[in-house]
Amino acid sequence: MSDKTLKHLIASAIALLLVFQIGTLIASIFGVAWGTISSIVVAAVTIASARLAKAAGKSSLWFLLPVLIFTFTPIILMIWRGITEDVTWLDRLVMLLPFIVGFAAPIILLLLAYYELRKRNLEG
Repeated sequence: MSDKTLKHLIASAIALLLVFQIGTLIASIFGVAWGTISSIVVAAVTIASARLAKAAGKSSLWFLLPVLIFTFTPIILMIWRGITEDVTWLDRLVMLLPFIVGFAAPIILLLLAYYELRKRNLEG
């Protein structure tokens, strides 16, 4: 596979993770209808950002800014929920661990891979 194909696959995986996590978060707070609407909005913003990043050429700010906003919003909300609940630290860890393993860590690893592929394409 070419670096360009890998970059597109990584961007797609990031977008899918973001759509799922934001939709799940909003659905748990406000209900299924708002979760569905927010998933559609996140998907639309991510697609628009990817197109703007492609049009911008060397600058990946249009892709990375929404990804970072959609990544850190759920992370901050989940940590806030975990800290404000009146439970033991072990319960907090058990509550946050699936989120970290299933969303935060994969997003960070995919962003690092995307950045490295982008850097490699700009150098070459």
